[in-house]
Amino acid sequence: MLVGKEAYCDFHTIQEAVDALERLPSGVTETLFILSGVYKEAVRIYRSNLRILGIGLVEITMNRYAKEKDEKGEEIGTFATPTLFLGGSRLVLENLVIANTAGQGDQVGQAVAVYAHCDETIFRSCSFKGHQDTLFTGPLPPAPKERKTFGGVPIKESHVQYRQLYQNCCIEGTVDFIFGGATAYFDQCEIRSLRHKNNHSAGYITAASTPRGEEFGYVFRDCCLTAEQGVTNVYLGRPWREHAKTDFVNCRLGRHIHPLGWDNWNHPGNEQTVRYREYGVHVTGAVQEKRVSWVVCSDSEDVPLDKGHVFSGTDFWKWGGQ
Repeated sequence: MLVGKEAYCDFHTIQEAVDALERLPSGVTETLFILSGVYKEAVRIYRSNLRILGIGLVEITMNRYAKEKDEKGEEIGTFATPTLFLGGSRLVLENLVIANTAGQGDQVGQAVAVYAHCDETIFRSCSFKGHQDTLFTGPLPPAPKERKTFGGVPIKESHVQYRQLYQNCCIEGTVDFIFGGATAYFDQCEIRSLRHKNNHSAGYITAASTPRGEEFGYVFRDCCLTAEQGVTNVYLGRPWREHAKTDFVNCRLGRHIHPLGWDNWNHPGNEQTVRYREYGVHVTGAVQEKRVSWVVCSDSEDVPLDKGHVFSGTDFWKWGGQ
């Protein structure tokens, strides 16, 4: 199937094409090609066994935000805001830019670009653009902290595991802009911190909510951490839930990373339950000795953190690549 603005294309919007694909048997892998262009739409995909390939510069953009009001005058919440929702498994997405352009500030709150409630999924050469909560790697935690329900996009299928590979991708944001409970591997990605609306506020890259008992949460390998000019006081992570797991392996860190490195989210008890590790990390300036005492810092990894080990039991990460 081909999506594009040209008259000869099968569909002119991505959601129209997806709706057609949803009606086909899901046991066979289908491929959706998207021609260059900006597609202003919120896309919801529940299908499994799907490849989505962007040809040229393909940008999917929408601007929904958590403080937006619904027809009852109530805030829609974080999980109703994604530009792209993925609910299936065995998915491959390549050469796409997915953006939430709602901006930032107290009147906006969280605004998700991608809600990845999916298993055995590969993102290659994709860009994720937003500010707070840019990329959500499902699943949701068992219960919310502040609301009665999480709400948002309806969940039609739950997976036993949520395994995701992000390869040669660029992910940008301000606060908790990579968050969630998946086992997600970020391979040779650029992780870019943007300027917070309040320049004096701290930034946070990750907010993992790794389920208790999961061996791995987030693994960043050979990634480059960059920032807009003037950005400082950015933490590598803080725990959205108490068993958060995050590893940085052979990554390059800029001066914008706070010397402490990690934050306990105002809960000292989290320091006893999280697992944060840095192996062979290249830092700008002699700051590693200033790291918080409850993080592991070492020149070399003491456990295997290659894709084959992290994704033991599946070879999905080899599909169409290495």
